[in-house]
Amino acid sequence: MGHWVSFVQDVMTIFHSTPITHEVPINNESESYVVGSELGLSGRFVRNLCDPVIQALMPLPEMSSVRFADIQALSFSARVVPDVAFGLVVNPESSAFLDGISMVGEFKTPWTVDFHEMEINCPNPSPRLETLIGQVATQMRMARVRYAFLTTYNFTVFVKRASDFSYLLSQPIGYDCQGPSLRQMFVGFCLLSKSDPNYRESDPDTATRLRGISGLRASERLCLLRSQELPPRGTPQTITPTSVAVECGTTTPVIVNCVEQMSLPDNQEKVVWLAEINGVRRVLKCWIPVLDALFDNEAAVYHRLETAQPPGSYLFPKCIARGQVICSSLFPAGYVIIMEYREGERLCDIWHMLNAAERAHVENECLKAIHALRAISIRLDDPGKHNVLYARESRTVTLLDFEVAAPLGANTFIPTSYEMKKIFRSSSLVTGEQGG
Repeated sequence: MGHWVSFVQDVMTIFHSTPITHEVPINNESESYVVGSELGLSGRFVRNLCDPVIQALMPLPEMSSVRFADIQALSFSARVVPDVAFGLVVNPESSAFLDGISMVGEFKTPWTVDFHEMEINCPNPSPRLETLIGQVATQMRMARVRYAFLTTYNFTVFVKRASDFSYLLSQPIGYDCQGPSLRQMFVGFCLLSKSDPNYRESDPDTATRLRGISGLRASERLCLLRSQELPPRGTPQTITPTSVAVECGTTTPVIVNCVEQMSLPDNQEKVVWLAEINGVRRVLKCWIPVLDALFDNEAAVYHRLETAQPPGSYLFPKCIARGQVICSSLFPAGYVIIMEYREGERLCDIWHMLNAAERAHVENECLKAIHALRAISIRLDDPGKHNVLYARESRTVTLLDFEVAAPLGANTFIPTSYEMKKIFRSSSLVTGEQGG
């Protein structure tokens, strides 16, 4: 990643050279709707940025068929779906090609991404920015485009792919900036992207090299870690229509009976089930084969915790086994982790109900958990209250979900505030802590 030093000059040069002489409707910028989710944020962005910008562009002959849109309106849908795309609108019933897309955009809520995390501080950008731009780069590669943007609405970063391994970033630009305004820059950016939209990679190994440091990987994908937690060999196991047979490197498969889907039903590529093994509650987490890297990442974190047993390891569920699906009508193929069941509700659902003492306890326990992860050279790139369980009666805190955890290189210092600030937006615990 590098700094796009000439961004403002580039977009404003093409803006001023374009004959926009027509009247543009005045946009009512007053808002009565209170935004509290990414869905609400996307509505705000479409209303206040996309629509006014298109109103300015549509009268131009070369832009008459170009729109901001869901990517499904511009192309066949893909596994990688950006939040918004810009390009030629096609007939949904006709053949569509990715060449019709000129740029893609990604939305992040302003309470999950801070301004300083969007700044391109070369040569040492924030690890969080690397993760965010990694997601944008994946979308750019899917759509084969040169231009993209990342926005929280409050601030927007514009991205240009300069070469196979070079992505240039503008500094974050505020929604209320003047001289030029954000809308003027977006108009120029749209014109720039339309003038040179497509990018063709020349290096056949681009995907591998862009990943940089290899991700986490457990030593074995098929592994029974806690045989004592499973029925003795030869025990009859009940098989039902909701059973999943898992190969864990043992002589016989482990039969897991799914009881209730705990993850959102609209995502069948990775699924979490409340399950039972011989009547004992377990959690079964599943990934389809093409998402094996996410499985590897999560499995490796649990493997490190199991091997090192750092102080604070009690704050994570125990991994019983991991393996590959060999038979199931619910989840026909993929990789799974079988974990112990931990009581609790997602912290994001109950935080507003907790008193000061409970909040302080949860924060202290989470800090211990982050120290435990540092002890095994791990940082979390997607921490939040949605990844924390809290059981009020037992005061038990549990940290979950390590799909996008990242290994720390030798002599790398990441303070625990990196995660704590994202989990707890205001706390005395989130500053001045140790790293690892």
